Amino acid sequence: MKNYKLFIYIFAVAVALQLTTSCNKYDYYQTNPNNPSQATPALLLTDICVRVFVHDGLPMAYASRYLAYYERPDVNANYGWGAASFDNYDILRQVEQMNTLAIASNEVNYQAIAKLFRAVLFSQLTETFGDIPYAEALKVDEGNNTPVYDAQESIYVGILKELDEANSLFDATQNTISGDIIFDGDISKWKKFTNAFRLRLLIHLSKKEDNTNLNIKQQFQSIISNPAMYPLMESNDDNAQIVFNKTAANNSYPGFQSNSLQTSISMEQGFVDSLKVFADPRLFKVAAPVSGLPAGNFSSYEGVNEGLTVGEMQTASADASRIAPRYWQDQINEPMMLLGYQEQEFLIAEAISRNWISGAGTAEEHYKNGIVASMQFYGVPDADIQNYLATPKVKLAAATALQQIAVQKYFSMFMQAGWEPFYEQRRTGIPVFNVGDGTYNDQRVPRRWLYPQNEYNVNKANVDAAVQRQFNGDDDINGVIWLLK
Repeated sequence: MKNYKLFIYIFAVAVALQLTTSCNKYDYYQTNPNNPSQATPALLLTDICVRVFVHDGLPMAYASRYLAYYERPDVNANYGWGAASFDNYDILRQVEQMNTLAIASNEVNYQAIAKLFRAVLFSQLTETFGDIPYAEALKVDEGNNTPVYDAQESIYVGILKELDEANSLFDATQNTISGDIIFDGDISKWKKFTNAFRLRLLIHLSKKEDNTNLNIKQQFQSIISNPAMYPLMESNDDNAQIVFNKTAANNSYPGFQSNSLQTSISMEQGFVDSLKVFADPRLFKVAAPVSGLPAGNFSSYEGVNEGLTVGEMQTASADASRIAPRYWQDQINEPMMLLGYQEQEFLIAEAISRNWISGAGTAEEHYKNGIVASMQFYGVPDADIQNYLATPKVKLAAATALQQIAVQKYFSMFMQAGWEPFYEQRRTGIPVFNVGDGTYNDQRVPRRWLYPQNEYNVNKANVDAAVQRQFNGDDDINGVIWLLK
């Protein structure tokens, strides 16, 4: 795959010269006007945004059973998982540097973004592993190379607090945010993203709704009850997403010109069958018909069961749908979304259905908003959207509301939101992912990833203590993290 990082070159010139009259002549030439002589928060923000928002969506799509991959066994597709990466800490170090520069220059909006990105990156880490270094993380400069692992509960207490602080820090009267390739300096949209992301984390904690250290329901209600203080997304125009363009070779959709997408990947059977059951027109936007069959007819679309062996999948792929060609033909294609309006609306619908909140309208209103926003994102015509909403299977029923919301959220995240669809299925059990003879891990869907080997090499005492505390000493991909208990 291509490298999508934007490289920012920062040149600093520091030369010790004796103070003479002639030195002034050379000073002019020692500063290149075309390159910055010192780092600024704006210079760091652009690269941070790319690293947070842009990802290779294929591993997530395999694990979340949107796509089936059969060129060779793949650990994400067959659930033969091992250790994951602590790469987020590399990004967090950049975030910390941006925050330090922002504090020095009294630029509060960059400080707010730093808190938001800390919450995003730390939440991804703890969702991946369980307990991780948080309070003592990123303190190498202070001589701490072996940070203690925080319990997941305290991590969530901390990052929810950071999101609240970020919302308070954002100030539209301050200097415009430069280097912002997400919202082009629009402070109001950064605030909306911050608060919507906080709702996501509160829903992640649904099994802890009675935890008095977190006060999940009260936090959710406080956001809903005070839109002036806690603004939320109002439409797809507020989506937290990165939009690709053709101004540089690397500014293209990650799947552009991917040979695997063209030749070795089919739609996954469970996903295709579910869309067909609902007569969901999004199927026509994300998948191609089986070769030789007409587009736009549900009978023309089939998937490959990812639970089959590689050989069986290869055989089945001859009569299966591929991903829509735009995913590998179009350099720009669709934006890559970290969190969108449609997800926010499903979050609110779930909170209402759980009786967490009041004063937000009905669960059905927000549920419909989520479906409409998702279909509009994929370019489904308005008439088809209205017909879909009128379908009996789609209409929200109080008795099955949580299941219906989970299904529609899953539909809406195809090739979007990173690992979020997998995390949500892990929390809700919806949909049931296909496993079988071709699936490792005793045909089980893993619950987490192993800690990186490097942690055992350099921070063994602390990672061992975390594994003992959580999993009785067994760093196991099937271990159940605190969040899910």
